[in-house]
Amino acid sequence: MPTLAGFGTFAALPEEQISENISRRILSGDQGMLVWWSIGAGVHVEPHSHSNEQIVWMLKGKMEFRLGSEQRVCGPGDVVVIPGGSEHEGWFREDSARRLPSRRQTRLHERGLNPFSNQGRDRGAAEV
Repeated sequence: MPTLAGFGTFAALPEEQISENISRRILSGDQGMLVWWSIGAGVHVEPHSHSNEQIVWMLKGKMEFRLGSEQRVCGPGDVVVIPGGSEHEGWFREDSARRLPSRRQTRLHERGLNPFSNQGRDRGAAEV
């Protein structure tokens, strides 16, 4: 994955279509990354965890989200800080739910793991 140093525009980042209902844009530097996800209705992000902290910022739509034993509905403007090692999962009940995870770059997505399932259709996509 190419990295950026200096100035750029988010609009210039290529949008990667992961599946019919999931796309993303990745902004990566040497020490961190931002990923913009567009996730359609019906997608379930299966329970998983990361060794690194992750920050989610909801921009549009709604997502039912479980962090550890706590579960709530997140909408535009809501944020979630997911400590490293914490199990979490999400359900997207409507189209255009978007989130911006931010994390210290670990390149987990390059291992080909996938917490997404949409009745099995999204297997093989990159990891969140």
